[in-house]
Order: sequence, then structure tokens, then C-alpha cells
Amino acid sequence: MIFLKLLTWPYVRKHKLRSLLTLFGIVLGVAVFVGMHTANRTVSRAFNKTVDRIAGAAQLQVSAGETGFPEEALEKVQSLIEVQAAAPVIEAVLNTGLKGQGNLLVLGVDMTGDRNLRDYDLEGQDDDVIDDPLVFLAQPDSLILSKPFADKNGIQRNQKITLETMIGPRQFTVRGIMKPTGLAGAFGGNLAIMDIYAAQMIFGRGRLFDRIDIGVTEGVTVEECRRKIASLLGPGYEVAPPSSRGEHFESISRGLSISINITSLFALLIGVFIIYNSFSIAITQRRSEIGILRAMGASERQVLTMFLGESAVAGIIGSFLGIWLGLGMARAIAPQLSYLVSEVYGAAQVTDVIETDSTLLVTALIIGVVASILGGLLPARSASAVDPVRALQKGRYQVLGEGENRLRRRGALVLLLAAALALMTGAANNLIFYAGYVVCVLAIVLLSPALSLRLARAIRPLWRKIRPVEGALAADSLIQAPRRTSATISALMLSLAMAVGFSGVAAGIYTSVLEWMDNTLNPDLFVAPGESVTQKGFRFPGSMSAELAAIPGIEEAHPVRDARVLINGVPAMAVAVDIDHVQRRVKPMVVEGNAEEMLRLAKAGQGVILSDSLARIRGFHKGDTIEINTPTGPLRLPILGTTIDYSDQQGSFLMDRSVYLHYWKDDTANIFRVYLRKGTNPEKVRQAIYERFSDQRRLFVFTNDSLRKYVLDTTAQWFGLTYIQLAVALLVAVLGIVNTLTVSITDRRRELGVLQAVGALRRQVRGTVWMEAVAIGLIGVILGCALGAVMLFYNLDMIGRDMAGLRISYEYPIGFALALFPVIVGAALLAAIWPGEAAVRASLVESLEYE
Repeated sequence: MIFLKLLTWPYVRKHKLRSLLTLFGIVLGVAVFVGMHTANRTVSRAFNKTVDRIAGAAQLQVSAGETGFPEEALEKVQSLIEVQAAAPVIEAVLNTGLKGQGNLLVLGVDMTGDRNLRDYDLEGQDDDVIDDPLVFLAQPDSLILSKPFADKNGIQRNQKITLETMIGPRQFTVRGIMKPTGLAGAFGGNLAIMDIYAAQMIFGRGRLFDRIDIGVTEGVTVEECRRKIASLLGPGYEVAPPSSRGEHFESISRGLSISINITSLFALLIGVFIIYNSFSIAITQRRSEIGILRAMGASERQVLTMFLGESAVAGIIGSFLGIWLGLGMARAIAPQLSYLVSEVYGAAQVTDVIETDSTLLVTALIIGVVASILGGLLPARSASAVDPVRALQKGRYQVLGEGENRLRRRGALVLLLAAALALMTGAANNLIFYAGYVVCVLAIVLLSPALSLRLARAIRPLWRKIRPVEGALAADSLIQAPRRTSATISALMLSLAMAVGFSGVAAGIYTSVLEWMDNTLNPDLFVAPGESVTQKGFRFPGSMSAELAAIPGIEEAHPVRDARVLINGVPAMAVAVDIDHVQRRVKPMVVEGNAEEMLRLAKAGQGVILSDSLARIRGFHKGDTIEINTPTGPLRLPILGTTIDYSDQQGSFLMDRSVYLHYWKDDTANIFRVYLRKGTNPEKVRQAIYERFSDQRRLFVFTNDSLRKYVLDTTAQWFGLTYIQLAVALLVAVLGIVNTLTVSITDRRRELGVLQAVGALRRQVRGTVWMEAVAIGLIGVILGCALGAVMLFYNLDMIGRDMAGLRISYEYPIGFALALFPVIVGAALLAAIWPGEAAVRASLVESLEYE
């Protein structure tokens, strides 16, 4: 503590900006770790909170995936003595149409049994609305709103509001307003309750329910009741506690969690290099103080402890700042992440409050301190080994790291590279694959100083040709002290490699998705019940296809029903279509099997066609038999083949609509694929559809171009992280180069002084510093682009094995990589301005002092 007070604190006060730069590495790593994980946790918790509040006192829930099930299942469940209460539920999200209010979660319930499971806690005299369930049932236009939503929109009891239903706009009367507690807090307070039969009409559910909420009879265990219901209904139904919905959500969003973990790991690794670089400059500028300490009898251990203590204190301060910044990042990221999750997975949640986790924050604090100590360890060891005699000599600075055991370093590098290659051979195992990934990155990081030195030597002739004196001096500075720049180059390399890797994935997905859309997503128009084609709350009656086909200009209208169901116990998207339409209109991108044969057998109901992504994630192959949960019992069908299909993040399977109708008893459709006659104007037909159904149906008509744009825009949002990584890379470049050049100028003060003494102009000295900065930037970009090629290989493999099962072709983002050169060179020149001025304005007398 005495050393910290006498030596560290005066240095911090003198170099405030530089001390802040030291903290930046810790703040960066911790902020990304906290921000990304907190945002993901917030979305997950928001979903679980909505589930818990809506579930009320329900101890079990009966469902059949997203398909729904007939009313007969309710009667069977209600007949069991183990069941105290069984209430059917329909749950869906609709857009309010009110500016700034977003979506409204509508819960359709049966008031005759629901009061045993949920407390509506209505205001004032509103309780009489539901105390007599028959009153509510007798008024199918009845609606109960949460007080937060009613207050925000100035809605009072008995006021009428208009909602868009599947049979056109309909007015509903607000019969009651719930107090802002418990159930009313679900979905951020944007909640409405209506009679379940009215909900069936609004959302086009026919006579189907989404689920049944169960209250267990007193004296009966939940597990006993669950087994009884499961035995009665059969394996086509899932009977589980409400919390299992959260587990399904975690399962389908697993790929997102993996991506967040990888991003956080790289941010922390980049932070370690920034810390290393910052401590290196601090120790370089305090060599004389270290020499005095050593001359006065301070041991190597005491000096080492002093600097490690300094790095630990910096780690604590930086970690707290990083946690604070990370929580701010989470507030900015969570709404966008929530939107994407809703679009892709259809999960109902509102992220109005950031969910913090004390365990996560403590972990972030520990990680930040450990990373800071690791980053400061090598500079601290070098400081403790400084020769006091040489450290006190003016005009000469001992290079930190002298006497480094290169043989030991090369041996470690060879071992890591050999381990990485060996682990790649066992890549079928996930643990081995990810271990190989980490080892490969570490090997390349260890290799970067040697590669940097070779690149500096390669740049020297070019630099001499451009500016003979300044260029040679700048290149020689890098060649003579490679360790001085290795940390900056490594940090820049890692951040750029991440950006290149993400950009390559985005480019590969764009190419693959475009090819898939050209072959599969080829209708002229799409008719959907919501503003988004992924919305599954509303459904059309299947008979509507004939009504669409009767509109002039339309040649065919194909109904499509898709819903997530359980196959072999895991969720997957079932897509039911008329296979004969597919045979005529779609050219499947077959991965395994014969297209003609698989379509023929699927049309006959003799099997299903899996998306390649589902087959890869779950390890399915042609000829395997899968078991699908249906409301009428388990359906076992062979896999006829696999095709490329990007319609769902977690994979899908195709079946004929007749099979779906037989087992699910559901004649509804999520979307219609509309093909026009040749020469027909799509916009005119689009308007004709709106005119035909304006007062009868809630619908939205998308042209092929608009739907393609939607798909590509949604895909692009998943890879917005590329630009975040590029921003991080720019910050790393600027701060790292500033620190590196400061150390370089300190090391070369005498050399620069001699240059000015023999007549060198200030612009020449500046030019030397600037060219050194540009060289550092170029080396970082070259190594970053090279490592990015390796990162892209691993990223594509990760996506295929864990995230989405997508088979994406390797496509290096050449355009993005080339664009990095001018961007990073510009950042390097910006970073060189202040060190360049410091070099030319230094005292000439002090610079020329000698031993």
C-alpha cells in the first residue's frame, strides 16, 4: 500500500488520460460480457415472467405444440378426480394500432373455471363482471384491460375500442380494468382478457384451444396428476409445469447464447492485450523510479507485488465501470434482441425492465480483476527484473523483456499448433471442437509477434521507397522492438478477425438465403394474417384458398400451415402444404435423397422431408424414423430425404396437408402462397385482394420483393454485431497505437533528439512517427484478415453444429476486408497526431543527455 501511495498515485495524477486508457481495456471486456449476457437474460426472464404471471396458480399445463387441439381433450381432463380445475386458454399477440403502444397480449379464458387459477383483481365495482361468469359469456364483445395499458391510452370502463379480427374490424367493450399487480403486469402491462370463444373468432382458431391450465386436487401430488393426464391423453400431448415453456425457449435460443459467449470471450481477450499494452507504457515511463527502488534495496518480489497490486486496483475500478457501462449497453441491446426473438421464435415478452443478476455481476467483477492481473503480469515481471544500474542511466532505456526465452516460447507455440490440429480430427465431439477452437486462437496469438516482425521487415523496403529516411527509421523501430507493438497488433488482430468472421458469415448466409429464395420462395404474392409473415397468432380458414383463386389474375393459391411441434421430444417446425403444388412450383434443394421420389412418397403420406438444418442439429438421416406428437396420438414416419430450408432457425420438416388434417384436425392456414397468371400486374391483384376481403378478413399482402427484403433485413439484424466489432477494432487501433507510439518515442528519445540536432525538420520527425503508426495499422489489418479466414471457418462450423444447423458455403468477405485497410490506416494516422507532436516538442537538451 505504501508503494501504491508513493509511486502509483502520483503517476496517475500526472497522467490522468493515460490512466483512463489503462482502464479502458478492463471496461471494454467487462462491459461487453455484462451487456450481452444481461440483455439475453432480460429477454429470457421477460418471457418467463410473462409465462409465470399468466399461469397464475396453475401447476400444470397441457399443450400440443403451437398447433392447438380440439375441445374433446378438455372434457377428458376435466373428468379426472386428480384435477381440481382445468381452464382452456388461447394466447396470442396483436398489434394495437395505437401509436407508441406496440403489441397487446390477448388471453382468451373460460370464466366458468378460470377464477380458480387466476386472480383478476379488478378495480372498483368491476368485479361484478366476472363474479357471474354467465354475464361475461353473454356478452362476447367483453374485454378486460390492465390498468397500465388503459391509463396510457385514456381508456375507461364501458368504453368501446376497435380490434382487428380475422373477420374484420370489430368493436369490444371494456367491462373491467385490472389493478397493476400480478396478472396485469404480464407482457409489460400490455394485457387484455376476453372470453375464449371470442378469442377463437378473433384469431381464427376454429374450435381449437392453445393449452389447458391445470389446478391439482388437494392431497394429490403434481407428478401423480401429470402422469394421470398424460396416460389419459396419450403421447401426443405435453403435460408439464408452466416453467417448461421457459425451458423450450432456452432450447430454441441456444445458438444465440453460444454467439454471446464467444463474443464476450473475445472482448475479454482483447481487453487483456489492451491492459498489457497500457501497463507496458506505464512501466517504461517509470524505469528510473523502479531503478531507484531496486538501488535502495527493494527486492524483485516487492516490485512485482507493487505492480500486480496496481493492476488489481485498476481491475477493480475498471470492472465496476465496465459493469455500469454493460448495464447501459443491455438497456440499448435488449429491445432489439427482444424484437428479433419475437420475429424469429414468436416468443411473447416485453423487455421494459433490465434483469440484473448478482451472480453475473460478481462473476464479471472477478473476471475483470483476473484479466487485469493477467494483462499486467508480464510487464510487472519485466519491471521486477530491471537492472537498477541500467535503469538509472540517462539517455538509455532498457528494453523490457530482454533475455526472453525464445526457445521456450517457440516450443509452446509448436505444442499449441499440434494440439489444435489434433483436436480438429475429433471435431465430431463438441467439447473437442470448442477446445480446438480456443487452442487455435491462442496459438495464433503466440505466433503474432513473429509474424509482425516478418511483416515489418517486408514493409521496410516499401517505406524506404516512399520516404527514405522517415520510412527506414519507422520500420527499424518496429523491427528492433517487436514486443513493444505485439500487444497492440494482437488486440487489433483479434478485434478485426471477429469483424471479418461475422461479415463472412453474413455474406455466406446472404448468398445461401438468396439461392434458397430463388428456388423455394418463388410465389408472386403472399397473403398473411399479420404485419409479419412469422406471426402465428392469427389464422385463416383453409377454405379461403378457393376464394383467393377466384380473384381475376390469380392462377393458384396454396395454403400453408406451420407450427412448432415436438419430434422425438424436441421442438421443430412442422410445415403442412399440398405436395402436388410443391411438385409443380418449387425446385427443392436436395441434400440427401431423390427429389422426385421423396415428393411422391410425401404426397402419399408415407413420410416427411426434413430441412438439412434440423437433420444436422439432431443427427437425423434419410431412412430414420421420427415420432411426432399430435393431438390424436403419436405419428411415426420415415425421413424421405433432406433439403435446404431456412424458414425456421431451429429447422423444419415438410408433410402433406392431408396428413396434417388427419392427425391435427386443423384446417387453418398461416399464410397463402399466391401465383399469378403470366402478364398480370402484382400490384393490381394485391389491391383486388384487399378490396375483396377488406370487411371480412384481417390480412396483409406481401409482394415477392417485399418478403425477400423482410427476410434479408431480419437476417442482417442478426449480424449487426459485425459493425459493433468494427467500432471496437477502431477504438483498439486508436488507443493501442497511441500507447505504442508513446513507448516508442520514450525508447527513441535520444535518437529523435540527434535527428533534430543534425538538422531534421519537425515534419520529418512527425513523418517518422506517422509512418510507424500506419505500419502498425497495416500489420494489424493483414493479420486480422488472415485470422478472420480461420475464424470464419470455425464460425460456419459452429452455426452448423449448434446454432442453427445451417449449411453455409465458405465465402470470404473480400470487399469488407479491403475496406478495412483505409479505415484502420485513417484511425492509425489519427492516433499518431498526439504522439507525433510530443516527439517534436520534447526538450532537445533532455533528449541528448547521455550516461
